[in-house]
Amino acid sequence: MFRKLYFKSLSAAKQITALREKGTMLGTRQKSGRKAYLYLLKDFCAEVIFQNDDARYSPEKITTFNSVKEFNNYLEREFRASF
Repeated sequence: MFRKLYFKSLSAAKQITALREKGTMLGTRQKSGRKAYLYLLKDFCAEVIFQNDDARYSPEKITTFNSVKEFNNYLEREFRASF
């Protein structure tokens, strides 16, 4: 949990740097017509939406999840809601 609290205290640019350098990119998904990038970093997960849906640009929104289980539940709910 400490790592997530530290991560949340960083600027958005430093959060993205941490995700890219220390995290694992799990993949991407479509969310409301947008491309969301999914990351795993130590003991928590993150979903990032970048400007113009391009990872080279600044992030518009970074959503973090306390655990892989919480992240998986979120993705399952989102998937079910899409039908």
